[in-house]
Amino acid sequence: MRHLQVLADAGLITSRKRGRERWHYLNAVPLQRMYERWVELHAAGWTAGLLRMGRQVAGPAKRVNADKPTVDVALDVAMAAPRSEVFAALTEDPGGWWGRPYLRSETIDLTLEPRLGGLVVERWDGGGAVLATVTGWTEGRYLQLTGPFHLGLALATATFQLSDHDDGTNVEFSFRAIGVIESQLVEQFAQGWGELVGLRLKTFVETGKRLGISPDATERR
Repeated sequence: MRHLQVLADAGLITSRKRGRERWHYLNAVPLQRMYERWVELHAAGWTAGLLRMGRQVAGPAKRVNADKPTVDVALDVAMAAPRSEVFAALTEDPGGWWGRPYLRSETIDLTLEPRLGGLVVERWDGGGAVLATVTGWTEGRYLQLTGPFHLGLALATATFQLSDHDDGTNVEFSFRAIGVIESQLVEQFAQGWGELVGLRLKTFVETGKRLGISPDATERR
């Protein structure tokens, strides 16, 4: 427990209460930023590709375990912006930070109805799809989305818990998916939320720079 506390103090792990148990997760955002800053970009691409190929060739086939989520992600991200602005970015302008490759390639817009039962909808020319439904809401503090998230037969829940932190906001994010999911999607979602929340959302609320599906919209700042 002392070792876990040292890692938590360094921001490298986070924990979530699951019933009578407390689960500990790697908080990959700080490591990802160090990696992007210090590792030469071309070397990073080759390394990532070799690691993925090695896991596919040598790794055992994934099986569905009803007692354990297929995808289970938890992140704590500090953002230098008021809680009201972070919540507005989440609920009023998801297209400012949420985008490809974590949406379908034909998607041209993403909207969220800011209410319980509201739909998260991605649209393309002549159609669209429901990504998730708002299943939890506390104004300015809490957002829960439940839906397929393009995971095929699986069902997933994404939660955003906001709290004041120093002069900014701390975002406790969790994503859990249960069901039959292709192995490449498991890896994509496990890594992708770190980029979406830890990089794109954080950049959007702190600087106004749009890294989502709607980059040409009027910037918030």
